[in-house]
Amino acid sequence: MKQIKRLIVLLALACTLLLVPAGTAQAKKPLRYECEGYGTDYGWKGTITSGDLTGYTGIWVSLILDFKGENVYFFEEWFIGDGIEYVDGEVTGDVVLAGFDEGVTRFKNGKFTGNGRVTEAGEGWEHLIGRKEHLSGTVYDWGPPPLFTGTMQINW
Repeated sequence: MKQIKRLIVLLALACTLLLVPAGTAQAKKPLRYECEGYGTDYGWKGTITSGDLTGYTGIWVSLILDFKGENVYFFEEWFIGDGIEYVDGEVTGDVVLAGFDEGVTRFKNGKFTGNGRVTEAGEGWEHLIGRKEHLSGTVYDWGPPPLFTGTMQINW
């Protein structure tokens, strides 16, 4: 009887080990892309040049919140998609991802940073809704029009 109990315990342990993955769980790599673009009358428009969303366009509709010294604080809605445009206060075209962020641009060196969230996602991207977004970059020519390069990252 003791041997049968031991056999049952060993079989249960073996089955449990089969169900547990062999490696440790790793976090998924963030969705990341680089872009370059220019200032517009509504904010910014750019082309995604490399990363996980190559070939799409980005539109950032910006609202200036405050000027403090050599810094400008902003809030913006952003849209990533194919053939998107900003017409009469509306984004048109095929939007793949959208969200918001707020941050700061430093006039002294042109650096900008911001943080936000994904609020909308097209088919196949729905799992990103609610995820944190981070952007950073540089306005390297104040224009007109101003020119920028930047990186955006969406964490899993």
